[in-house]
Amino acid sequence: MQYEKTLLTVDEFCQYVGIGKTKARELISKPCCKYVVRIGRRVFIHKELFDNELKRNAKFQLTM
Repeated sequence: MQYEKTLLTVDEFCQYVGIGKTKARELISKPCCKYVVRIGRRVFIHKELFDNELKRNAKFQLTM
């Protein structure tokens, strides 16, 4: 049985989005990030929340 991960590490997030660690840490350090989950000192990115945020932001920038 295979399952899809819900929480991504910073390295997995970089591969998923196709950006470097510096830009990823810049994105997730903003206090308005609703897709960042902190467990102790570890930082994770909630994949579904990130995808929804990305769709919401891209929706207003599309030209048709």
